[in-house]
Amino acid sequence: MITQMKKVSVITIRSARTGTLQALRDLGVVHIFTDRADSDSGDHLREQKNHIDRAISIIPGPEAKPKAADSPFQGDEAVDPALDIAQELIEGAERRAQLEDEKDRLQRELERLAPWGEVDPQVFADLQDKGVEARLFEVPADKAAEMIPRLPNVTVLNRDKRVVRVLAVSLGSGEFPGDLAEIPLPDRSTGEIGEALTELDREMAGIDAEAEARQKDLPLLLAAQEQLEQDLEFARVAQTMEHDRALEWITGFVPFDQVDAVTAAAKENGWGVVVRDPARDEHVPTQLRNPKPVRIIQPVFDLLGTVPGYRELDISFFFLLFFVVFFAMIIGDAGYGAILLGGTLYASLKARAAGRPLGNGSILMIVLSSATVIWGAITGNWFGYAPLNNLPVLSSFVIPGISIDSETSTEMIQYMCFIIGTVHLSIAHVWKFLRGLREQPKIAALAQLGWLSMVLGLYYLVLQLVIDPEKYPMPDFAVPFIAGGLAAVILFGEQQEGTGFLAGVGRGVAGIITTILDGISAFSDIISYIRLFAVGLATLAIAEAFNSMAGGVAESLGGVGGIVAAVLILFLGHTLNLAMGALSVVVHGVRLNMLEFSGHLGMEWTGVEYAPFKTR
Repeated sequence: MITQMKKVSVITIRSARTGTLQALRDLGVVHIFTDRADSDSGDHLREQKNHIDRAISIIPGPEAKPKAADSPFQGDEAVDPALDIAQELIEGAERRAQLEDEKDRLQRELERLAPWGEVDPQVFADLQDKGVEARLFEVPADKAAEMIPRLPNVTVLNRDKRVVRVLAVSLGSGEFPGDLAEIPLPDRSTGEIGEALTELDREMAGIDAEAEARQKDLPLLLAAQEQLEQDLEFARVAQTMEHDRALEWITGFVPFDQVDAVTAAAKENGWGVVVRDPARDEHVPTQLRNPKPVRIIQPVFDLLGTVPGYRELDISFFFLLFFVVFFAMIIGDAGYGAILLGGTLYASLKARAAGRPLGNGSILMIVLSSATVIWGAITGNWFGYAPLNNLPVLSSFVIPGISIDSETSTEMIQYMCFIIGTVHLSIAHVWKFLRGLREQPKIAALAQLGWLSMVLGLYYLVLQLVIDPEKYPMPDFAVPFIAGGLAAVILFGEQQEGTGFLAGVGRGVAGIITTILDGISAFSDIISYIRLFAVGLATLAIAEAFNSMAGGVAESLGGVGGIVAAVLILFLGHTLNLAMGALSVVVHGVRLNMLEFSGHLGMEWTGVEYAPFKTR
């Protein structure tokens, strides 16, 4: 459920500005939008925080996650010593980057000189002092016979299919052709370059060791990071304050049941407070409050980074309900579900033993994996191995019509997918109809009944076109459902408050092409639920393929070697299949909720999560 918000303005005198903001932060219930704050505000704080952030990223992460609470200094006292440490780390990182660049340059130089063996420029300089000019040349192999005679006193050092490498020596007045590729000498010998690389590695290792030694300072850096984040937020909030002569005020949003806390604080601090409902066009933060059983879906929303708009709908319950079904059908394997369930229970028991509460994510995984076990059991799918259905216990769970070894399972599961899709989309339009009855003009809500009628009629069209037209003929009422629904959408879909009925009908007729295209989209949306069958079938097919492969290897190799190879194939194959199934849940299971269902609800997910200004 989306919590009702109130817009509040807190008014104070200019001299009490800082104290007012501190009291509001301590109160911790007012959401203040700071995205329009002056971008120049808090530049110094932002720079300091960037230094701390960079320093934390430089230190290699320890095995035990550090906590700011373990820092010897807290609050403002942590900032200065943390900045000193950060400066040292950043200087070390910059020096290391310079060393990396130098190392890269020297390694390229060694690679360039490698075909020539040991090269010392000092030897060439000594020869030149004695009047002997020695140079290195690369000559194309296919032109060596023509070019090499043009060089004085040539010695061939080595050759390959592409080039011939030669040393040419001029005694006194000899000249070198200017059109041949001369190899420039290095600024130091290859031996000295190798020594320099060793020294660079030693210095970089020292810098890395210093950074690792700073792991003990991570709590201090984290404490400073938290303090600077709060200071930055304080600066941004202060920048949003408006003023007129001696008065200043700040405006934000609070949940309806926190208004009394704001008014009580106003009496205590001598503020003026104005409380009103948000206007229709105002951007309002969204706070979701759901019962504990529904709240377990929140980790999925957090992962997706999606928040419904304040005036949109909270689909948490239906998202959870259908996501559980989608997850079970996409993974589809009771064996995989049992593995997920066992792993989740093990991790949960370890967390409880360590004194940590059971999180929503763990509870969600228990529900999802349990549903997968149930679906896999009734379809007889245990690691894609149908003979397991013959076991006495497992066979008792199987529903013959949808079993993996049943000839009717394909048609029946497709049929179930279309029923699920139709129910899912119908819920969206019924819900939107009921919400529309609370808005003006109420008559516009009838368009949702039109969409509901279209979805129900299109369902029968999908059955006929996709499954079997003989088994699932179009009933007589299907076409009137589609046509009548389309007419209702045209008549009522564009009705607006303050305009006449006929004007709304005119707008609907003008947009008839868009409405027809939306109807076609609804048809494809129902069909898209077949992805539950298709992805589940793919998971089964891959499992069966790896089972067959393992059986073939065990039979061909025989003995212990064959058994070991088969077990390895089964382990790797089913692990890969399970990972692909999990990815498919994200791609397909989430999509059906976030696109198909949400699209029929008219959801845009434009919300901003309620995040009150408070001490964190």
